[in-house]
Amino acid sequence: MSTERDLAPKQRRSLDTQKNLLKALHICLADKFFEHISIKDIADTAGVSVGTFYRRFKDKESLLPLLYQDFGHDLMVWVSTMEAEEYQSLHDALVQMANATYVFLLEKESVFRTLHLNSRLHSEILASDKVVNRDVVYQKLSAILLRFDKEISAVDKSQASDICVYMMINTLLDKVLYPGLTPATACSLTAAEFTKELPEVLFAYLAKS
Repeated sequence: MSTERDLAPKQRRSLDTQKNLLKALHICLADKFFEHISIKDIADTAGVSVGTFYRRFKDKESLLPLLYQDFGHDLMVWVSTMEAEEYQSLHDALVQMANATYVFLLEKESVFRTLHLNSRLHSEILASDKVVNRDVVYQKLSAILLRFDKEISAVDKSQASDICVYMMINTLLDKVLYPGLTPATACSLTAAEFTKELPEVLFAYLAKS
């Protein structure tokens, strides 16, 4: 397999420009929603001309698969950190996982929002990352809860833990990304307050007598 070192100078310059444009998009997302970012914004931030952008990409949406792949690396680092943590009990695992998910969502808020919205409009984005399987990420999170399978009362413990991961990710995502919209407004708690209450709800479901 060819490495970046093996590429011809022209190819390396093209790859460097591509990485620079992706980095510029990350910078722009810190201040604006994706839909408010222009190609000129990205080009100016990257220090290249608009023409240079168009020589590599059809439109700014063409950067989304690269953003999705780039985010996949961050996602795997995050879940690996979660796996390495020590948890004292099922309740402790739920509390730590909810807090870590909340912090991760906040730190990556602009990227999460961009990918969350645009992957529904451009489904091909979801197939663009050939390295990170998102289903595996969820399975890894579920496996953390299954470390405490003796505390889980459900007959199908794997299914119950999967449901908890689903509820945790989706409810926190709504609360962090769209706090002023439904369904997040169905609960008056702030995202931080909701993060404290969520483990109690999930624990009650998993460990019900």
